[in-house]
Amino acid sequence: MRKLANLAPGIALVVAFGLMLGATPANAAGNVGVLEVSDDGVTFARSYPGVVFDNIARMSPGDSQSETIYVRNTGTVSGYLRISLRDVQYSDQHYGDALTVTTSTPSSTGNARAISSANPCQVTHEGTVVAPGEVVPVVATLALGNLNGSDGQGSTASLALRFSLSDSTPGTLPPTNCGNAGTTVPATPPGPGSPGSPVVTDSTGASGSTGSSDSSFGEEFVPVQNPDSSPSASTIPGEETSAGLLPALPSAFSLDPNTWRLYQEYLVLILFLAASIGAGISWLAGRRSRKEAADG
Repeated sequence: MRKLANLAPGIALVVAFGLMLGATPANAAGNVGVLEVSDDGVTFARSYPGVVFDNIARMSPGDSQSETIYVRNTGTVSGYLRISLRDVQYSDQHYGDALTVTTSTPSSTGNARAISSANPCQVTHEGTVVAPGEVVPVVATLALGNLNGSDGQGSTASLALRFSLSDSTPGTLPPTNCGNAGTTVPATPPGPGSPGSPVVTDSTGASGSTGSSDSSFGEEFVPVQNPDSSPSASTIPGEETSAGLLPALPSAFSLDPNTWRLYQEYLVLILFLAASIGAGISWLAGRRSRKEAADG
């Protein structure tokens, strides 16, 4: 009994250690990091249907929008949820500093992170334990802060969120150490730096060729034609030119308005000559008729 009593503290320590291991996430070898995502909390997959924020182009300073992404642990062990901001592209440094992302769960409210801090990524949330089979709703908020004067006007941005499970104790990894495991969710429609986009930027805010994709706080810029400018003679059939004289003709046949005016002058001259000739013929015919009447 005395020997058993001496072993009791050791046994209690082993049991406590085992319980502690059971309450914390296991390592990556136990399927930590297997996550599926959903936009409705019902249908889950390793890829997200569409993008999280589809109205970024309409945002003005002071605006924000929030969406809920559901994550589910399909592994066999618990893990710490880790959300990172990555694949960030923006065309103006002021805009990149003012545009922020916040990710929150029911048990943890996140802090706003500027997209410019993602170099090359930035953790926006970590620490929520997700048990096997558990579904956790994550509220992602995109907000555009105040901008001075014309700062940020005509700017665009694109970004993504990566959801993963980790066995690392929250806070032990740098916020810019995001790893490669997990599910990446496009947060915005393709923007600068995306395939087919004429704007190429990086997370430092350095921009390349902007082409004609300028916008006002992300909205597409459409050049407005000067209302005083004159349409060409080969515009829409049935419309008049700026001179108001020549109906529009197909591009294969067009006349300069000045040339048409010259033709008009010729036409007036021809009509005058025709009228004069007609009058002369009528006078001659009448004179001949009168002469014949007098001779008869």
